[in-house]
Amino acid sequence: MEPQNTTTETTVMDKKKILVIDDDENLSSVLVDKLNFSGFTAESAPDGVLGLKKALEEKPDLILLDVKMPNMSGWEVLEKLRVDAWGEKVKVIMLTSLDKPESVAHAMEEGSTVFIVKTNYTLDQVVAKVKEVINS
Repeated sequence: MEPQNTTTETTVMDKKKILVIDDDENLSSVLVDKLNFSGFTAESAPDGVLGLKKALEEKPDLILLDVKMPNMSGWEVLEKLRVDAWGEKVKVIMLTSLDKPESVAHAMEEGSTVFIVKTNYTLDQVVAKVKEVINS
């Protein structure tokens, strides 16, 4: 009797697409690498304008969206996403360094799925939150 293969292979078709929109190139790069290593297909955009364009063209399964960015803030990106037929349903995790209750409330009012304060989460915790949200 031959041993059974118990590993689960993930094809490119099965991989969930994640878009990281953040002007912090170092954080974006590390997040994309960690997400790709964790079984997702992840890429990034360096600001809100390019991020919105990429999101609407590529339609990722989830967006990690920084709040404070040049050219177009995360709030503006979220607002523009929510008026699009696809964008109104996409799962969005807001990333910020703003640790204010009013920021969390604003994110929820604008249709964010989750609000993460960057300094309060490790990379592993961000990936765990991505998995939780994408599977909900």
